[in-house]
Amino acid sequence: MNTSHVPVFNGELDGRYQQLCDARDLHTFLGVGRFFSTWIKERIEQYGFTDGEDFLPVLAKSTGGRPCQEYNLTLDMAKELAMVENNDQGRQVRRYFIAMERQARDCRGAAYLTVSQQLAIHRQVPVLLTKLKAETVLAVRQTLHAQLSQHCHLLALPIPPIDSIGRCAPPLGQTPSDNHDLFAGEHP
Repeated sequence: MNTSHVPVFNGELDGRYQQLCDARDLHTFLGVGRFFSTWIKERIEQYGFTDGEDFLPVLAKSTGGRPCQEYNLTLDMAKELAMVENNDQGRQVRRYFIAMERQARDCRGAAYLTVSQQLAIHRQVPVLLTKLKAETVLAVRQTLHAQLSQHCHLLALPIPPIDSIGRCAPPLGQTPSDNHDLFAGEHP
């Protein structure tokens, strides 16, 4: 699928940074048979999109130097516009935007969290470390480590290996002295 005609970029809309796309690029890729300005205005009215929430109007200059109205769209609005065109290009661009959102979620880290969200997650890291140090049941340790890993990922912190935190009940045939706690500062 050739989606290079619908670039996605980061911008601020509705008070937060998020992925956006240019409505004119979307119009071109979808192969809409109407003039851009007519199409976008009708779609905004027909589907009840909200200025400042779903799209951001941007005054730009046309190739002739005259002012023209452009629109930055949220990916949710772009997906909806792609769906209502009901053609192959619409399905392609919708799948593309979904993939772009998935990619952003996978690598977004702390940059997309509010300060209060970052602080709340940051406060949980030592709590999880303390619980992990004290826990000896392997299944519970794995669950706690998964939660710790998720928190560390969101804050872009290194994830400590599970074996380096606390003690696990020794497997059959091992003595407790074979287990080391790297975070406790001492070895048994």
